[in-house]
Amino acid sequence: EGKGVLRNHMKLICEGGEGEITSGSFSPSLGLSIGLARVPVTCGEHCSVEMRGKLQPAKVVKPVFVRHGRSVLSE
Repeated sequence: EGKGVLRNHMKLICEGGEGEITSGSFSPSLGLSIGLARVPVTCGEHCSVEMRGKLQPAKVVKPVFVRHGRSVLSE
């Protein structure tokens, strides 16, 4: 949701605790940064990622970002 590209080892903060980005990159198909992360089971749909000392908003979704050539993030 926020600006910046997700990269591995970035800290993720959510209501249920903290997690870590395990891999991330910019997706040209989506026009957004996407990543995989280890998060607490109690993590909600929204979280923050620490990038360059600032917290950027992020959205937690299942690891299917594109289906049939279209983004599933808006569903």
